[in-house]
Amino acid sequence: MQDVTKKIIEIIMDNFPNGIRDDFIDTSKVLRIYSANHTDENISRDLIVDVIHTNGIENGGIFYFIAEKDIKIIFLLFAEILDQHSVAWYSAVHDKHADFFARVNIFSPEVLKKILQKSRVECFCFDEFCSASKMTRLDYEVSKIFMAAGKSLSLENLQAKLPYVPAEKILSVLNNAKRYLPTNAGKYFSVSKIKFDSDEIHAAKRQIFSHIDAKGFAAPEDYDLSSNFALNPELTEKDLRNVIYEKFFSADFAKRGKKLFKKGAVVKEKILTPTKSLRNFISEQDELSADKLFAFAENLEMAPHLVLDVAHETMIRVSKNLFVNDSLINFDVAAVDEALTPFVQGKIISLRAVTSFTGFPPVAGYSWNLFLLESFLRKYSEKYTYHAPAANSSNTGAIYPKSMKFKDYLEVQIAAVVQEKIPLEKSAVEDFLVGQGFRVNRIKKVTERIIAGVQEIRNE
Repeated sequence: MQDVTKKIIEIIMDNFPNGIRDDFIDTSKVLRIYSANHTDENISRDLIVDVIHTNGIENGGIFYFIAEKDIKIIFLLFAEILDQHSVAWYSAVHDKHADFFARVNIFSPEVLKKILQKSRVECFCFDEFCSASKMTRLDYEVSKIFMAAGKSLSLENLQAKLPYVPAEKILSVLNNAKRYLPTNAGKYFSVSKIKFDSDEIHAAKRQIFSHIDAKGFAAPEDYDLSSNFALNPELTEKDLRNVIYEKFFSADFAKRGKKLFKKGAVVKEKILTPTKSLRNFISEQDELSADKLFAFAENLEMAPHLVLDVAHETMIRVSKNLFVNDSLINFDVAAVDEALTPFVQGKIISLRAVTSFTGFPPVAGYSWNLFLLESFLRKYSEKYTYHAPAANSSNTGAIYPKSMKFKDYLEVQIAAVVQEKIPLEKSAVEDFLVGQGFRVNRIKKVTERIIAGVQEIRNE
């Protein structure tokens, strides 16, 4: 039986370099070749299927067979990488050694991971990366690099030290504001290295108490932190104020916007919610730049997508940096919908799929672009719906006929993947959704839910 298995595997490797399926067509081809090469032997398709499942590496319904000599090279490659760098993402290794993996017919980081897991290579394999130690964590590796450097570092500095970690993974660690802060020069600074003038901070606390006693609150200009700013010239005053508040003031004071109040005290003055304050501000404008909008909202500490939602309530976004009052624009609704029809064609498309505006009716004073189109779809279209994961400035989102109904944006993405018959591999689904502009980020849990939803539909 071992001899038969070996012969079947040789046939597969010679004739299916890009992988084999366990379906009737591929297994029948193996059976024909086997029967032609070994006329005195009879085997069944069931045996071929069993060999495929037992010896192949499955990914997305395709089984891959990698030569033993190539697997040994892969082992040596990972051993060398992990000896020097402790942690390696499969996707980064696959990208950096793309020529080698193409030669051995490994076209996906997922297949590479499964080779390591199945062959019990001497490393610890996790979902997205492998490491030399079971306890290795990326945040710990980044911290070690900062400790050794003793200074601020750029993303490029960290990538040089972590060449097998994708940039977005490093950034996710750096975006932890409790551990790292961006500098004025575009680098990152470890919070543990911040220098404090304790005497000035204690004096500032006394000043804050004094102003709260006098008027009920203390504003930033009411207490002095200039010495602390001077000790940390790379950091913005806003970031340093936040650190000082969390470390020295939060036990005594509550922060609302930029103002500090005595903790537990009832604030008698009427305080507008951030959303109401923003609505009041917008209502006073006929035109409003995005820069001015976000500058005002910065004091309210609102998330960018919530700021955009409020702006879209009474304004139309005519370009990336300009909103105008609804009353200043008139659309020929029927004509715009008609111009959209050749793009949509009764399907789900991304906003970015509208690549030309030559057939669109003119809008007095403004030129068509994706921002103006999004605003039209949000408020005026009678035939089409615009749907996005959240309000954004990246022209991300979907357009589809109003006759289509979806519970949420996850269902929209599932339907788009079904519609375009995208292979159910994580990388293929994410490449489609991100590449076409349905999503900005690759989020593992979201992708898994989309794939599960598509599988459920296809099974039905």
